Amino acid sequence: MMTLKPENRQQERFVLDIRDTLFSSMENRLFTAQVIATGCGMLACVQHAATLLEEIDCELLHIVEDGTLVQPGDVVISFRGRAKNVAIAEDLVLGAMMAPSGYATRAHQIQLLAGTELKVVCGGWKKLPQANKPGLRAALKAAGVGMRMVEGPFVYIDKNYVRMFGGVRKALEAAKQFPDHKTVIQLRGELQPIAQETKEAVSGRANVVMVDTGNLKDLDIVLQTLNDLGARQRTKVAFAGGVKEETILLLRERQVDIGCVGAAILNAPLLDMRVDVIDSQMSQEGGG
Repeated sequence: MMTLKPENRQQERFVLDIRDTLFSSMENRLFTAQVIATGCGMLACVQHAATLLEEIDCELLHIVEDGTLVQPGDVVISFRGRAKNVAIAEDLVLGAMMAPSGYATRAHQIQLLAGTELKVVCGGWKKLPQANKPGLRAALKAAGVGMRMVEGPFVYIDKNYVRMFGGVRKALEAAKQFPDHKTVIQLRGELQPIAQETKEAVSGRANVVMVDTGNLKDLDIVLQTLNDLGARQRTKVAFAGGVKEETILLLRERQVDIGCVGAAILNAPLLDMRVDVIDSQMSQEGGG
């Protein structure tokens, strides 16, 4: 384990304490500050940012809700605190909101393109570090985008499950051990042609078949096969693999039920914000 040398310990103490000395002449003053949007988008994790402010003894004066659409100049949060606390707040609240709000903005844009008939879910959440997942969940909730293919308990059979079982039919047979669960299965046409996988998915009573190749030609084959079997009405169809905004329009045209979006949301730019101090006053403790 690495240990700090004595001089490094002294430097660490200096860094931790420097604002106490820097702001010592203003210890009896309170400063009002605002978090201001400098970009257009949808907010997420605002309440989390508010909690962080309260933890460092800042007083909340104004806060907007997650899911609010903002434009440059809109005030997201107003708060009041001592000089050091306001300085710390700037380090905390921007990081708490800007990335999740970027996710929410992109997810909202995609949801608008999808309309009311195409369900959008974000299956890429598992690719994020664990620490980042709560922010993504809050962002998707704000945008009205789900993380689950279906509601209620279900068995999700991904491509690796299909490979390990040796095919779609055997994988779905194993899922029958959970009769109260719906089944979602990925189809990739690896062990059999994708049309044959679709037939086995129908025979195995899969509730959702997800074309996980990113290839719209594969999707067309699956849709045609379901129509030929008379199974389209009872089998939902999902599509995944590099889904972008333009893909959503093509999925709507094909009347696909679910579009699974990953990188298009996870690669969203930050929703930029800034913290501005706008006023100061003597604290009551300071006698003013």
